[in-house]
Amino acid sequence: MARTWAVKRKPIGIYPALRGGWTREARAGHKFWMFLAAVGCVLGTVTMSSVLTGPSAGATLVAIRVAKQELLLAKRIIRDPLLNEAESLLIRASSTLKDRRYEESIMAAREAYQKIMDSTR
Repeated sequence: MARTWAVKRKPIGIYPALRGGWTREARAGHKFWMFLAAVGCVLGTVTMSSVLTGPSAGATLVAIRVAKQELLLAKRIIRDPLLNEAESLLIRASSTLKDRRYEESIMAAREAYQKIMDSTR
């Protein structure tokens, strides 16, 4: 049986990818999106795990520091016995922080902050 020239010729035109699968340019874009999806999954997992574990020492320190700064500013303006209560709450917040009871520390710092704000109004 005789072969014709059509069997031997290579495909021509704008579709050379049809014979070998993905082109190099298409694989590069595909790899980029797969990498981006993997990074998104990792960041989502880390975020959810940190949210579910509860407050950390860093969040507690920020709450205490903000309340202390407000207390110092309020002491310059007014002398109020309510500020003494706020100061004792901040001391309690610092002591519970040393015991690693972060939620109690944050609650004490929030109460102190609220007392400070109430006294300055």
